[in-house]
Amino acid sequence: MLSEYDNLDSTLKQLKAKKKSAFQSQKLSKKTFKTQKAGLNQALFNPNKANLDELLENGIPSYPAKNLINFRNKGKVYRNKEELLSVYGMTEKIYKLIEPYIDLPSKEDETIYSTFERVYEDTHGVKKKSKEPEVVPFDLNLATKEDLMQVRGIGVFFSGKVIQLRQDLGGFYKVEQAKDTWKLPDSTYQELLKVAFIQTEPKKVKINYIKWEDWKTRLIKYNQKRAIFAYRKQHGFFKDPSDLEKIKILDKADIEILSHYIDFDIPE
Repeated sequence: MLSEYDNLDSTLKQLKAKKKSAFQSQKLSKKTFKTQKAGLNQALFNPNKANLDELLENGIPSYPAKNLINFRNKGKVYRNKEELLSVYGMTEKIYKLIEPYIDLPSKEDETIYSTFERVYEDTHGVKKKSKEPEVVPFDLNLATKEDLMQVRGIGVFFSGKVIQLRQDLGGFYKVEQAKDTWKLPDSTYQELLKVAFIQTEPKKVKINYIKWEDWKTRLIKYNQKRAIFAYRKQHGFFKDPSDLEKIKILDKADIEILSHYIDFDIPE
């Protein structure tokens, strides 16, 4: 049994030595191998701390450099090199140029190291590193900004955008609608899917009562809304979603969505 622990110790030490060597190589590149092509002055940089000038000097064009800083200011934390590929304007060509100078682990190294470190701690009784706070599941139609900001990748900016979309729709009838949040990265959307649920129904419009000026919605286009009011004026009250099928300008997808937001109650 002790020999197994010794082997594990040896493996972890080798892995740490490899990471230390890689870091020292990066430091060496900072001191002695700064690139002087195309006016660049490349050096080791941390994308979570570097200012705009440092990003530009390392070969990142102005557009992706400003986007990187904007996302960072809104709560984004870059945990590995590959996450920079999600920055708007960051191409594979740019990434290959700057990759050796990014002061972050690669996704592969981060995964390997975490796995060995966890095994080591479990078998040696070493105090484990504190975990990220557990996200408490929440009803997306009742979620506050604080609820949303529990989700990895959602800061002040995206929490506001999710709530704005919810208000524009009148609420969500399924969590998947949050994918339409402006500029929300797919990776962040996938994290949201893990903890959000719908228990509270969205607000419903009384289609047989509502006045034109009172129905402000992004669910349908202007001409579709006009066709609905024209149909009601000509044929009378809507009884159920099947009446919407008689309006040719509405397709099945439109009717499916509207059915979750319309109350077909008929005035007495």
